[in-house]
Amino acid sequence: VGLKRGILVGEPTGGSTGQPLAFALPGGIMARVCTKRDAYPDGTEWNGIGILPTVPARPTVAALQAGRDPVLEAALRALGTKAQKTAFKTESLRVENNH
Repeated sequence: VGLKRGILVGEPTGGSTGQPLAFALPGGIMARVCTKRDAYPDGTEWNGIGILPTVPARPTVAALQAGRDPVLEAALRALGTKAQKTAFKTESLRVENNH
């Protein structure tokens, strides 16, 4: 089919669509089955395998503690941008509770 996708950077996906088939049983019971066929347009199945990244990259505790983001760095390299030290700092992340 020749479909073109963007570059995927990071780790393989979990290999599931996250959409189990659900059906009703007698007595008001619902059942879900996580078995179905998922495939690329060429017929290659990816369920149970996952979608593999074009550019594999994995974060590590040591890199994150050092203020680096290996996945972002790999993405920047893949885009042809010279990766410089990222501004990612765990202490700079802020979660606001708007409730």
